[in-house]
Amino acid sequence: MKNINNKVKKWLIISGGLVLSMVLLVVIMNQFKAPPINDLDLPDQNSDTQKVAVESPDITEKEDDIKVPPIEIEKETNNANGVDKGTEQTIQADPIKPEYTDEQLINPDQKPNGEKVTEQDKPVEHTKVENPSTSPKSDNQPQGGDVNSKGETYLPGFGWIKNSGENQGIAGESDGDINKQVGIMGE
Repeated sequence: MKNINNKVKKWLIISGGLVLSMVLLVVIMNQFKAPPINDLDLPDQNSDTQKVAVESPDITEKEDDIKVPPIEIEKETNNANGVDKGTEQTIQADPIKPEYTDEQLINPDQKPNGEKVTEQDKPVEHTKVENPSTSPKSDNQPQGGDVNSKGETYLPGFGWIKNSGENQGIAGESDGDINKQVGIMGE
């Protein structure tokens, strides 16, 4: 290799690498190639064949003995509310609005349909309704927010509660990650 020029050596190495790459590529592709499907050899027509015999059952019934009952068709009735079966649809007639005379509409003791007016049906005059005055305070029942001699405050539904001082707020120091523990657990 001493007589070969550096430029020729370079081209020989490159061409040898390409040939080796092509050989490896062909070998790898042959590994992934699907195996050929071997078709089954069909037997020759001259070979021995087995005959299949099909037995037919004896027909003993006569067609005259078969009787089919007659089909009964129900008569359709006219339904004023619409048809229940089938794809045809009927539309209901518009309801008839009763017409009242002026006398029936003006009479305050009778409804337009003829019923008598009861006390519940009469309108209430709102000017005659008395509004209740302020609710009376019972002296033995404390109201919400009352403070007793011990310094306890009464809250309805909770009773007398000790005063524990002013409310305290603590600013949370967080980078915004909601999955972090805030405070000290287990104390």
